[in-house]
Amino acid sequence: MDLSLHLQTLVTRGASALRAYRRIQALFGQLWGGFVLAFHDLTGERFRELIECLAPNESVHLSELVDRVHEGRSTKGIFAITVDDGVGDTVRALSAVARDRHWPITFFLPTGYLDASDGMPFQWLRRIVACLPPVQLELRAGFIDLSTDWARRDFERRVTARMHTQSPGAYAELIDDLVTHAIAQGWLSREHDAPPAPIPWEEVTTLSAHPAIRFESHGVTHTAAAALAPDQLDRELRESQERVQAHTGRPCRHFAYPFGSPQSIGPVAPRLAARYYDSAMTLSRGRLRNRNPFLLPRIPFYAHDSGARAQLKVLTP
Repeated sequence: MDLSLHLQTLVTRGASALRAYRRIQALFGQLWGGFVLAFHDLTGERFRELIECLAPNESVHLSELVDRVHEGRSTKGIFAITVDDGVGDTVRALSAVARDRHWPITFFLPTGYLDASDGMPFQWLRRIVACLPPVQLELRAGFIDLSTDWARRDFERRVTARMHTQSPGAYAELIDDLVTHAIAQGWLSREHDAPPAPIPWEEVTTLSAHPAIRFESHGVTHTAAAALAPDQLDRELRESQERVQAHTGRPCRHFAYPFGSPQSIGPVAPRLAARYYDSAMTLSRGRLRNRNPFLLPRIPFYAHDSGARAQLKVLTP
């Protein structure tokens, strides 16, 4: 039987599989080390349930995990919790659980989002596509076909692919034109359908005082690193770090690549990230043993993941 199918069978057999899961995860920790989790938007209750199902693994600060990677020390049995994008409601909900359960947690902030509070292009895309009627549109920025479910999915896929490899000039105007047209037609409201507000800097400062909570860099504009010229990327790395440090009063040691895929990171970003940070996080799945500190894998967890699915994800090296 395929290993992943065998593991899935084990973790979906209920309470009787718990001992097997714990034995397997201990072996995997010995072979491949600890891991880093990546969250985005979910409720505090769902977050708590997903973390609890990972016992007896224990959460530690990201910095401790990264220090062990740099020093070649074991990371068996430990993991770090990270959360991307700085959405206000998510930061509040998850930090409340982390404080209550004494789980160290790291939030990666795209500083331009916090400064402007206007939503990032990928957030607008996700919010509006499902709200629009089945139409074909000829806008200033180009032709958009939303006339069928397939066409709608294809449009979202193609624009998302641009975000992972190209600068905002290749997609931001198109999304802005679509939003402007949809509001003018009464299909959506900027007030009610806008992306969620970011966590304000004042709350970042307050939350940073708690020993379980850390804030790190997710860049300035949430632009794919591969789409930026080296001088532009260097500026994003440096300015976002300075901004986070100014509001937290702590060193900003870690960076999460926007989008996190190999094609969105490119070959230059890891070398530049090493100028300013102690680590840089991807969204490629895996564990930490023998990994490049500036291409560290993370395991993404989502609100729809069951406990069994979460266990299966961390049992996949």
